[in-house]
Amino acid sequence: MSKRIAVIEFINESNTFTVLPTRLDDFQAGHYLTGDAIPAALKDTNTEVGGFIDAAKKHGWSPVYTVAAHAEPGGIVCEAARQKITSDTLKLLREAGTLDGVFIALHGAMVTETHQDGETQFLQEVRQVVGEETPVAITLDLHANIFDEMVGLADIAVTYRTYPHVDMYDRATEACELLQRTLNGDIRPAITLARPPMLVGCDDGRTTQNGPMCRLLENAECATQRHGILNVAVNAGFTDADVYAAGPSVLVTYDTLLSTAVIAQEIAEGICDEIWQYRHEWDLPQPLEDCITQAQQYSGASRPVIIADFSDNPGSGAYSDCTALLSALLKSGLPDVAIGAIYDPAAVKTLMAAKPGEEVTLEIGGKTDPAVGGGPLQLTGKVTAKSNGRFTFEGPMFTGLENTTGDSVCFRSGNASIMLVSERTQMLDKNIFRSVGIEPTEKNIVAVKSMQHFRAAFEPIAAHVLVTDAGGLCSPDVNNRQYTNLRRPVFPLDNLS
Repeated sequence: MSKRIAVIEFINESNTFTVLPTRLDDFQAGHYLTGDAIPAALKDTNTEVGGFIDAAKKHGWSPVYTVAAHAEPGGIVCEAARQKITSDTLKLLREAGTLDGVFIALHGAMVTETHQDGETQFLQEVRQVVGEETPVAITLDLHANIFDEMVGLADIAVTYRTYPHVDMYDRATEACELLQRTLNGDIRPAITLARPPMLVGCDDGRTTQNGPMCRLLENAECATQRHGILNVAVNAGFTDADVYAAGPSVLVTYDTLLSTAVIAQEIAEGICDEIWQYRHEWDLPQPLEDCITQAQQYSGASRPVIIADFSDNPGSGAYSDCTALLSALLKSGLPDVAIGAIYDPAAVKTLMAAKPGEEVTLEIGGKTDPAVGGGPLQLTGKVTAKSNGRFTFEGPMFTGLENTTGDSVCFRSGNASIMLVSERTQMLDKNIFRSVGIEPTEKNIVAVKSMQHFRAAFEPIAAHVLVTDAGGLCSPDVNNRQYTNLRRPVFPLDNLS
């Protein structure tokens, strides 16, 4: 008889410094799926659930589809949203009856109104339904903040090993492979955790510049060659959350039949020591003035100059409506600029109603919190394209997944084609620009609201890549933030030798 495996997705990365909460409609804007709608939407996609679907077929499982909920990173998850998603999940788990295993795609840095660690909160409730003996495999984002309680609620933990995250599918199939071995009785997994006294570390997990994270992952892979070590997960942590466990951590999944908690803990702590040794190595973005100067030097190449607006990255919960970079580009004299995606539902509504060719003057951006990253800009221009915002990721991140930016427009003002959207969306795929008629490969300057994920799609088309801190919410200078829940002492906020 085939094994009955439940699949769940509940993903949000929660920035506790934003004024915007994460509500149920934010999950619905990403995706909120139940039952058979899950494979219909996520089959053949580079996602964790996409990986589970293929793994289930490979292992001959009978999948039990419950809930798949995924919201763009934002503020703390509202209690109404948490309760709705949790209650729907638990209801479907109860209706499913006896299960042989559970696969759960999580982020690892979700904060709710009632718990600093939304994942532990959710896992505790799932365990109350499925029991303590049912094996649970979880996948985690590389920027997870791991609390001690999680290790007792899951049996298998597998974290992404790429940033940009292009291995979501692969990590899911890896977790499912370990789950199958558990069901066969070949292994009996458990998890240990270690955490260095750090808020910032691992070069934020970047794996594209052959920096510290690459060395750490190489050492983690070597550790899995030891007898009974099943997986070594290195988490860079998420600094935009004021929670006790924010920062790097290492999870070791080991086979209790062949190894011990002591050995697994030694491995985890050894890699934490290495993370500490790299604590001063961090590739920081450059000031906006320097960025514009370099863009002027590089302008006119046969391929675009890509400028990443690091600190206004919606993928870390930033507002995506800061105007400092847009203002600088408009004043720079640089020709043929594209910038996106700027979140401004009010401006979009006005421009959607504009007639073709009509000249419109209005305020753009800077409305969520005008004190952060530049307030609204009054601009005059014309709408060159209108869209419902629907697009399909062409990859390599989320390949094949459909998404939307909501009603969206391309507003041409001066030297810039500005993509304005009704739903915050990190610019990590060229098709997002194309949904409003902007072809990024044909532009001189392409400015994107992203920290690192943009590299997967845009670095291959770039003549040069520049990354700037234009004063947005997610500036990397953590010393300017007030942390009240974070464990202390911790680097770099405290003087640790």
